[in-house]
Amino acid sequence: MAMNPLPPQAYTKDTLLKAYHWLQTQTPSIKEMATTPDVLVSLFLKASRDGESALERPSIQNFKMELKNLAGMIGDLEEKKSPMQIVQPQAQMHQQQQVTSSTQVKIEHTKFAQAHNLDAQTMESLRHAQELLNLSSEAEAERVLIQLGIMKLKAMLQDF
Repeated sequence: MAMNPLPPQAYTKDTLLKAYHWLQTQTPSIKEMATTPDVLVSLFLKASRDGESALERPSIQNFKMELKNLAGMIGDLEEKKSPMQIVQPQAQMHQQQQVTSSTQVKIEHTKFAQAHNLDAQTMESLRHAQELLNLSSEAEAERVLIQLGIMKLKAMLQDF
């Protein structure tokens, strides 16, 4: 059963007769669409109302078919490439990002340690506190540890 791409229309025999005569002058693609009297009248009325060019506009079905064809062509192109050609640049880029990120972190650790005159053991404690407490920087970890130290010291002094 053919699907009518246009909304249903009420029509008379006179309209159907005009539509049939109109169809005789149309292109084969229009003739193929006019499979039932309802579709024929719909096409005729649309062309009468919006102009002949309205029927030449791509329909949703044509658009979907074009997309499917393009997707098929893209799929064919991707099959021709080997998986290593696709994966290798992504893996290299990810590895490069990790190295860059790791280098930046080391530079930040060194700058922080030098600025605060901290030894390696203290820096390790800061990193550990930062990870445990899910803090965004070593400076936050430092503030937390100092605050905890002050609280612990006050508690100890109260006991004396």
